[in-house]
Amino acid sequence: MGLTGSCGEALEVDRPLQLALSVGGLRTDLSFEGVTQRLEELSTALSFTFRPSRFAFAVSLGVIAGGSLDGGLGNYRLSPGFLASASAAYTFLDGTGAWPYVAATFIAGMATAGTQNELNAQDHPQLTALDFRLVGVIGKQLFGFWFPYAGVAVFGGPVYFSPAGRSLVGSDVHHFRLSLGSSFSLPAHLEAFVEVGFLGEQNLLLGVGYAF
Repeated sequence: MGLTGSCGEALEVDRPLQLALSVGGLRTDLSFEGVTQRLEELSTALSFTFRPSRFAFAVSLGVIAGGSLDGGLGNYRLSPGFLASASAAYTFLDGTGAWPYVAATFIAGMATAGTQNELNAQDHPQLTALDFRLVGVIGKQLFGFWFPYAGVAVFGGPVYFSPAGRSLVGSDVHHFRLSLGSSFSLPAHLEAFVEVGFLGEQNLLLGVGYAF
């Protein structure tokens, strides 16, 4: 599923594997020694989920297509880069009967991309971030095909950046995200999903998955 880390909650019981392709955008604020930089990036990722029981495991590899990092340290454009993550989830309630679906996920990830200062061709530092987050998700399957959910994530991790040769270690300003999302069961064991992070770290995610 989405970047919230819901990690395969909509998989069919007899098809515990899923491949999913997603595209999305991210917006957040990073702080380096009290100086704020606004990060905006576009990315696409391929994820693989295995859900043998109440536990689920997923890995994801993706490409950062571009973006920007603007603020007091200067305005930078992002070059293509890559990202990766691994996650483990546990389902407390499976959503059967009148009960909702409730799950928690731990995610470890990293992302790296080159940058280019708009005003200085010689200033092109690498931007690298490590991310560790704990996610809670609550949702409910409706009408047999629609799965709306809400998620909250808390996270942290260092961000490494060296503008003009100055080595800095920063972090995200918000350290949380509230999200709303939906997945839709389609014919041929396909699933479409959308997610919007609207408070704290912001994101928009669209994707499609295939269960087998």
